[in-house]
Amino acid sequence: MAVVSTLTGCGGGDGGGGQPPNVSTVPPAVVGGTSNKPTPPATTTDNTDCSTSGTTVATAPSSSTGGQGAAGVIVRLSPFETVALAGRAMAAVTPERRIAAVIDRVAAATGKQGAGGRIFAAVDGADRPHIERMLSASTALVAFDRIIPAAKLEALVEAYAADPDVAGAEADEMMNVRAVPTDPDYAQQWNLSSPTVGINLPAAWDITTGAPTVVTAVLDTGYVPHADLVTNLLPGYDFLTSIAIGNNGHARGPDAIDPGNWVTREEAADRSSRFYNCDPRASTWHGTKVAGLIGATANNGMGIAGVNWYGKILPVRVLGKCGGPTSDVIDGLRWAAGIDVPGAPANPTPAKVINLSLGGKGRCGDEMQRAIDDVVARGTTVVVAAGNEGNQFGLDRPANCRGVIAVGSTDNTGRRAWDSNFGADVLLSAPGANVLSISNTGSTSPQKDTVSVDSGTSMAAPQVTGVVSLMLTVNPTLTPRRIAEILKQTARPAVGGAVQSCRARPAGAGILDAAAAVAAAARD
Repeated sequence: MAVVSTLTGCGGGDGGGGQPPNVSTVPPAVVGGTSNKPTPPATTTDNTDCSTSGTTVATAPSSSTGGQGAAGVIVRLSPFETVALAGRAMAAVTPERRIAAVIDRVAAATGKQGAGGRIFAAVDGADRPHIERMLSASTALVAFDRIIPAAKLEALVEAYAADPDVAGAEADEMMNVRAVPTDPDYAQQWNLSSPTVGINLPAAWDITTGAPTVVTAVLDTGYVPHADLVTNLLPGYDFLTSIAIGNNGHARGPDAIDPGNWVTREEAADRSSRFYNCDPRASTWHGTKVAGLIGATANNGMGIAGVNWYGKILPVRVLGKCGGPTSDVIDGLRWAAGIDVPGAPANPTPAKVINLSLGGKGRCGDEMQRAIDDVVARGTTVVVAAGNEGNQFGLDRPANCRGVIAVGSTDNTGRRAWDSNFGADVLLSAPGANVLSISNTGSTSPQKDTVSVDSGTSMAAPQVTGVVSLMLTVNPTLTPRRIAEILKQTARPAVGGAVQSCRARPAGAGILDAAAAVAAAARD
């Protein structure tokens, strides 16, 4: 059986620096915010070999685990009627019993002598695997009580994939956000208002400012009830299964509020901690920032203006401390689009567009691709941050999955941000350097509402998502494929450079032009 590539956590980064451009049109007044620029790399080279731009590009083999440990394996069963299953169909009828039988066979096989037989013996402290829960589409999460080191994880995944009753297996590695906070710099949303290096949004607002009939799902860290956002929020759902990662005292449930995702240095250094080797950091309020860019209330005398003034935001919590498991993201995707997920209530407000400002390294896993295929088949558009490694090849997952709109980042000069991934799989870009959004003052738990700037493709993607929701406002019949075509056709060329270099090469077809895209959608 084929081994499904895995997802892992990912880094972030700033966009480029520079001063904000002069613009004649500004959005509603911003409250708060001070100034400080992100620090770009120490040196900038005009190297024409883009394979070495930014971080080193790694091509992931089909059995790669992304270099990170995991506490579980996602296992998808073969069709019930396969020849391999026929001989034991009466002994294991239900998916749960079939998965249990798979666990027994793999445990027996890996307990024998040989390379595969040393897997479990070498996993320090790992208990016997068990069914954590059934996922969608005859898929289960087989979990351990401890993290399995990356050095042993690939062989374990291969052992499950080799079982005759298994169609595919992949490690349940962590996904993470696509931006790292920077100090505030701008008191205006130059990224929205500028018609040259921004997304030219005021002209789109002349056509529509949005409508509550279009629901946008934000799969992220959840939200804090910021006064500039609550008017447009719908009841969401928390899909984080781990109480430790969720950091809110309970597992899955109808509470998508972000309690904070801080990781202490002590937790990151403690080998017995669930967060060993995670990056120590303060709470990011990442989901609130992303949601604010899409749908913060405009003309209310506070904060910022979202792209869609009246569209509804569906918060789906899939990230917590140190990120979130792939299996939780997959379930969150399906639920957001109105697809039933075992153990979760039906979604009464399915989304027409989903924002994923998250990801990991390596190729798109089969289970993630199946989930995206299911979502797109229901007419839901999926927008994904391309990642912040400055790579031309091998985009982050799920930005490299089929059927998504992958978004790169530009800076305030109209050039590709130095850390934005680029290449053939990136459809277009949006500003992602020092972008202002709503946030919270708490370094751990939530405190007071505030605004701050952030950088990275995480901030670029929600601007595209917001414009997609405006396009659907003027033309609800648009399909995900047609939306992608319009965005590409109407993108404004990014600023080039004096020489051929990776820095001069844009991410995608150009910069998002909101006015042109919404106008084209209305005519379509």
